[in-house]
Amino acid sequence: MLRSSGTVRSIAFSALTLAAAAVFPQPPMATVEGQVVEAASGRPVPDAVVVLLPGNTSLMATTDTAGRFRMAAVPVGLYALRAAAMGFDTLEVPELWLRAGKQTVQRLELSPAANLLGAVRISALARERPGILGVHNFTVEQSLRWAATFFDPARLVTALPGVASVNDQANHLVIRGNSPNANAWTLQGVEIVNPSHTGNAGTASDLPTLSGGGVNILSAQMLGTSQLLMGVLPADRDNALGGVLDMHLRNGNMKQQEWTLQAGLLGIDASTEGPLGKGGRSSYLANYRYSTVGLLGAMGVDLGDEAITFQDFSFHVALPVGKRGEMHLFGLGGNSSNVFEALHDTTEWEVDKDSRNIDYRSSMGAVGANMRVAIGDRTTLSAALAVSEIDQERTESLLLPDFSVGSHFEAALSERKLSGMAQVEGAIGARFRYSAGASATERRLTSWQNSDVHGWLLRPWIHGRWSLTEHLQATAGVGVAYFTFTEEAAAEPRASLEWRMRRGRKLALAAGLRSQLPQWQSFGVGTWPLLTQQAIGLTHSQDLVLGYDHPIMDHLTVHAEAYYQYLTDVPVLSASMPFNAAQAFSMVNVWDEGVGIPLQPTGTATNMGAELSMDRRFADDFFWQVNGTVFNSRYTDVTGAEHATRWNSQYLLNLFGGKEFKKVKEDRVRTWGVSGRANVMGGLRETPIDVRASRTAGSTVFGGPAWSGQLPTCYRIDLRVYLKKDHKGRTGMWSVDLQNVTDAQNAAFRHYDHRKGEVITRYQLGIIPNLSYRIEF
Repeated sequence: MLRSSGTVRSIAFSALTLAAAAVFPQPPMATVEGQVVEAASGRPVPDAVVVLLPGNTSLMATTDTAGRFRMAAVPVGLYALRAAAMGFDTLEVPELWLRAGKQTVQRLELSPAANLLGAVRISALARERPGILGVHNFTVEQSLRWAATFFDPARLVTALPGVASVNDQANHLVIRGNSPNANAWTLQGVEIVNPSHTGNAGTASDLPTLSGGGVNILSAQMLGTSQLLMGVLPADRDNALGGVLDMHLRNGNMKQQEWTLQAGLLGIDASTEGPLGKGGRSSYLANYRYSTVGLLGAMGVDLGDEAITFQDFSFHVALPVGKRGEMHLFGLGGNSSNVFEALHDTTEWEVDKDSRNIDYRSSMGAVGANMRVAIGDRTTLSAALAVSEIDQERTESLLLPDFSVGSHFEAALSERKLSGMAQVEGAIGARFRYSAGASATERRLTSWQNSDVHGWLLRPWIHGRWSLTEHLQATAGVGVAYFTFTEEAAAEPRASLEWRMRRGRKLALAAGLRSQLPQWQSFGVGTWPLLTQQAIGLTHSQDLVLGYDHPIMDHLTVHAEAYYQYLTDVPVLSASMPFNAAQAFSMVNVWDEGVGIPLQPTGTATNMGAELSMDRRFADDFFWQVNGTVFNSRYTDVTGAEHATRWNSQYLLNLFGGKEFKKVKEDRVRTWGVSGRANVMGGLRETPIDVRASRTAGSTVFGGPAWSGQLPTCYRIDLRVYLKKDHKGRTGMWSVDLQNVTDAQNAAFRHYDHRKGEVITRYQLGIIPNLSYRIEF
C-alpha cells in the first residue's frame, strides 16, 4: 500500500513538473562531460574534482572509478574548465564555449605534481601560461570572438606578441624577425607542407611560396586546442628557425550526431560529426568549404583585381585501441586559383599588369594517422605518419597592343613531405618524466629553378623533466639532426629552468640549438662559368630566452619575455663571384623570388627583442589584451658587412578585446558581442630602386644600400559584431567582420612600372567586410 502511494505521488509530481515546464519554458541548457586521465599512461583518475569557472559548487563534479564526469543543466556561455586531483598538477582549459547546439566532451590529461602532499584546491586565480617559454595556445572559441580572423588559425596568431603579418591579403607570418620561410606546420604531431590556399597571395612578385597563402585550408572549427611554438622549441620539434604552428584536430561527438552550417561572403561551410558504432569511444568529424569570394568582387570590394576561388575538405576519425589507447585517422585537401585577365581596351592600359594574363593554380592534400597506447602503468607509446603535398603553377603572358603574346613565363613549385615519428613517454618516481623518440621527414622539391631535389631529415631525441623542488623545475634534452642530402649531422641540446614563486609568479630561462632544412631557392641556381656552387645544408640557430609571469589579480596576468637568436650557416653570395652587384645577398631576406646566383653557407644573422603583454582572460563577459614588441633583426653578407634584414620592422603593438551582453529569456538565451583590434607595426625594409637603370632595363633595378629604406608604419583597426541565439537543441550566430575599418592605405611594396615610367607603390587591402550566419544543431 505504501509502495502504491509512493508511485502515485511520483507520477503526480512528474505530471506537475511537465505542466510547469509547458507553462514556464526553461532557458536552453548545455551539458559537458568527459574523462580525466594520467598524461603519461592514459589511466583514469578517480575522485578528481572538475569545476566550471566562474561558477559555484553546483558547477562542480567528481570523477568516478573510470575517471568520467558529467555536468548537465549548465547555463550556456563561456567558461574555464579546471581539473585537480591529489598528486597531480591542476589543469585548466581556459576557454570553453558551452552552447545548446553542441554537446561538449573533454579529455583532461593530468601530470604528476612535485608537491604530492598538497590538498586539492580549486580557485579563480589567473590562468597560468604553459610551462614552456614561447608557447601560445589558440582555440576555436577565440576564432569566433576575435575580430577579422576569418576562421584562419594563422591570422588569429598575428594578434600575439612577436608575430607580424607580411600583408593583410594573406597569412604569411614574420615571427621574431624571421622570414615567413622560417616557419613550419605540424598536424597531429607530424610535419606537413604549407596547408594554405593561393600561396602567391600578398607577395611582391606574385610567385608561389611554401610559407602561407590567402587562407588556411584547415578551418578553425576543425581544431582542438593548438599551439604556436617559438624560441627554444621542445626537444621533439625542429626544422623551424621562426615558429611552429602545431595544429591538433578535435574529436567529433561520441554520443550523438551534430551538424554545423555556415554561410558568408567568403565561403560556405558544412560540417558533421557523430559516433561510429556503439560504446561511446569512437567518432568522426568532417568539414567541406566552398569559396564565395566572388560575391565580394561583385559588391565592388577590391581584392587585388583577381578572380579568386577555392574549396577544401577535411576529416578526422577517432578510434579506440584496447582499453587505454586511441588511434586517429585524418586528412585534408583543397584546390584554389586566382586569375587576372588583361584589359580588353588597350587605351585603359595604365600599368604593366593591365596588359598581362596571369593564371595561378594550386592543389594541396595531406593524409595520415597517429596513435597512442599505454604500456604498463606509467608509460605510453605514441606514433604518427603523414604524407602531404602541395603543387602550384603560375603562368604569365605579356600581350602586345594587337593582343599577340610578346613573352610568356611559367613558374611551378611543388613540395612533398613524408613524415613519421615515434616516441615513448614515462615517469620514474614522482619527480622525473622522460621521453625518447625519433622523427623522419623526406622532403622532395620541384621548381622552375631546379628539377628534383630530395633528402631525408632524420632526428632522434631524448628529453627529461625534473621537479627538483616544489618550486623549481628543470628540463634537459638533446636531439641529433641528420640531413642525407649533404650527409650533415648536428647535435641540438636544449635546457630550461623554471622557478615558481608565491602567488603564481614564474621566472624561466631556456637555451638551446635548432636547425632548418635549406630553402628551395638554395638549389639549382644554374651554371656559372669558372664558378662553383657549394653544397647548402642545414641553417643553425642558437637561442636564449628569459621570461617572467606575474598574476596581478583574478584573470589578469602580465608576461614579459626577452630573447636572443643567432643564426649561422646562412646561404650568402659565393665569394668566387667576380663582381659585387649582389654582394649584400642573404637567404634570410628571400621569400617568394627565385635566386640565380651561386651561394655559400657562411652568412650569419641576429634577432633580439623584448615582448610585454597584459592579458585579461575572458571572465564576467569581457576580455582584453595589450601587447608590444621591440626587436632588431640584422645579418652579415659575404664580406662581413652588417645590414638590417628585410623583416626588421622594429616594433609591433596590439590592443584587442571584447564584451558580451547576455539576455536570458523564457526559452532562449540571446547574446550580443562586440570585439575589436588595433594593430600598429613598423614598415618592412626595402632596397632603394635605381630609377635611371630601371628605365634602361625596362624593369625594377635596385641600386641603393641593401634594405636601407623602410616602408611607412602600418595601422589597422578591425571590428567584429555578433549575435548568438541559443534555443533548445540549436545555436545560431550572426556576425559581421570588418578588416581595416578605417580603410587605411598601408604600403606593401614598391616597384618600377615600365608603362608609367616611374616607381609606384602597391598597397595592402582596404576595408574587407564579411557577413556570415552559423547554425549548430
